[in-house]
Amino acid sequence: MLRNRTPYICLLTDNEIANSFCLRYWARSSTGKWSESFQSLLGDSGLSKGEMVDILKSACRLHFPHVRCGSCGGHISVATRSEYSSIIGTIRRLRNGKPSAICPACTRAAPAPENKPAIFALKHRRDHVASALMGLHEKAKLVDYANLPFVQSFLLYAALLAANLAPGETVVPPLETQLDELAPTPELAEEIYARLCTEGILLPAQSSNVNAFSLEKDTGALTCSIHAAAWTLAGDACGRSIDEILTMLFRRLDQPEPAAVEALWYLVAAGECRRYFVSQWERYRFAHPGINSAKVSVALQPYLDECSVGQLWNVIYYAVKNLAALTQEGKHTPQHICNMLPGGIRRYADYRLANGQTIRPWHRPSPSKQSWITNILLDKVLKAGDFAFEMLKGQDVFEYVDYLTTKPSDHGPATWLSRPSA
Repeated sequence: MLRNRTPYICLLTDNEIANSFCLRYWARSSTGKWSESFQSLLGDSGLSKGEMVDILKSACRLHFPHVRCGSCGGHISVATRSEYSSIIGTIRRLRNGKPSAICPACTRAAPAPENKPAIFALKHRRDHVASALMGLHEKAKLVDYANLPFVQSFLLYAALLAANLAPGETVVPPLETQLDELAPTPELAEEIYARLCTEGILLPAQSSNVNAFSLEKDTGALTCSIHAAAWTLAGDACGRSIDEILTMLFRRLDQPEPAAVEALWYLVAAGECRRYFVSQWERYRFAHPGINSAKVSVALQPYLDECSVGQLWNVIYYAVKNLAALTQEGKHTPQHICNMLPGGIRRYADYRLANGQTIRPWHRPSPSKQSWITNILLDKVLKAGDFAFEMLKGQDVFEYVDYLTTKPSDHGPATWLSRPSA
C-alpha cells in the first residue's frame, strides 16, 4: 500500500478567522513556493509580527505523516515556516545517512549542556529580584483606606472583587490567571492595575513568578509585568485587615461624588463600546480587530456626551453591518474597508443627531456577561441598572448623581426623569 507522504494541516481551534490565516500561511503554489508572504498576512490582519506568530502557533500545526522523531518516535509536526525549513533540510540529509530528525518539542525539552556560569547568573537574577521587591515593600508608605478618593476606592473595590479572594487571603493573583473580568477590555484592566500600582495602593507580591519582572542591565532597575505579577495591598495606616478594607470600600460607594462618577462613566462607556465593536467585528468574520478598535474608540469619543452606551452600541452595529455589506460587492480591499469604519460611525451618528432623530438604545446584556466595574457602576453607584446603560448620557451623569445625593434614592431614575426641567 502506498503511504501518504504529503504534509497536512491540523487546525486546533474553531475560530474561523484564525483558521483562515492558518490556511493562507501554509498554502503553497504549484511551483512549491509559499502562496503568500508573511508580510502580506500582517497587512491584512493589522497585527504585529509577534501577535500573528502567537495566533498561528496556537491555531494550527503542519504534520509530516511519513517522518518520525528520532527521540520520542512520534510523528513530527511544526508550527512555523522556519521549523518547516529545518525539518525539510533534515529529511534531505537522512538520505545521506545523517542522524534522524528531532521534533521541535523534543528539541525544546532536551537538557541544555551544563553551563555553570549561566546557572549562577540565573540565581543572581532571582536574588536581585527578591532583594528589589523586599526594598520596595520596606519603602512603601501606609495607606489610609478610609480616606481614599472616590475613584481609587471604586477601582480598588472592583479589582478585589474580580480577584475573588478567599476570606483572609492577602495575595491578589495575576490578571492572566483570574477567571472574572475586571473591565470590559484586557487593556483597561491592565490600566486599572497600573494606576493602583503607581498610586502606591497595590504592590508587586514577593511571591510573584520571577519571570514577571525584568532587570535593566545597566541600572539594575526592576520592571514589572502588570499582567503576570501577583499583588498585595499596601499596609493600612490603622492596621485593618483586607476583609475590613473591602467592607469599608463597599460602604464608601454609597457616598458618590458627581465629578468622580462622571469620570468613571466615561471610562466604562468607552471600554464597553470598544468591547462591543470587537464582538461585531468578529461576528462578520473580518480580520482581527487589532488597531481598528483603537480607531473606533477615537471616533466614538465625541458622541459620549450626547449618547448613552446602549445608543452607541446601535451606532456601532449599523456601521459594521454596512461595511459587511460592502465586502459582498468585492470592490474594496480589506484595508480600505477598515479605513472606512471611523467615517461610517461619524456619518451615522451625526446625521441622526443633527436631524433630531432618536437613536434607539440597545438593551443591556445580562450582568453575568459584563465586567465587574460595569456592574458596580450601573447597579451599586448609579443605582439605575438598565436605565443607566440604555438612557443615561455622558452630559447628564453629573446632574443625575448630584440629584441622587440630594434627593431620596428610592426610585431615583424615575423621579429624575420626571423632575421639572430647569
